[in-house]
Amino acid sequence: MKKHDHKRGAKAFGMTLAAAIAIGSAGSALAGGAPPSDSGQTPESSETHGGTPPFDLSDPKRIKTGEGTFNATCAAYCHGQNPTLFVDRTGLSEEYVYNTIRDGGKGATPMPPWGDVFTPEEIWEIVAYLKSLGKW
Repeated sequence: MKKHDHKRGAKAFGMTLAAAIAIGSAGSALAGGAPPSDSGQTPESSETHGGTPPFDLSDPKRIKTGEGTFNATCAAYCHGQNPTLFVDRTGLSEEYVYNTIRDGGKGATPMPPWGDVFTPEEIWEIVAYLKSLGKW
């Protein structure tokens, strides 16, 4: 029964997170921009830094790995397969996407931080996958 409760809890968490992200970022996603920040900073001028990717973000192996991680976690819980939030998206920077995954939405969106779940390399692989879907 505990295993079933764990699955139900994960599903509930995912559904709550998906709804929160959809609500929090729907307007900016439709406009092609990033969610507003309380500090007035643009995604490109974020205070936190993901640094430089440790590999080429156009590497097909890294994109495929990032897609697998995304589909097993982010898609399953929140964004769905082929997430419209990222398909053909413009106006994002690699560092902003990395920081948002690592640190969460920080109030601009309800997305929780994943920096304690994924390694920096795994986050960059997710960024590589998301970048492959967009035009940034």
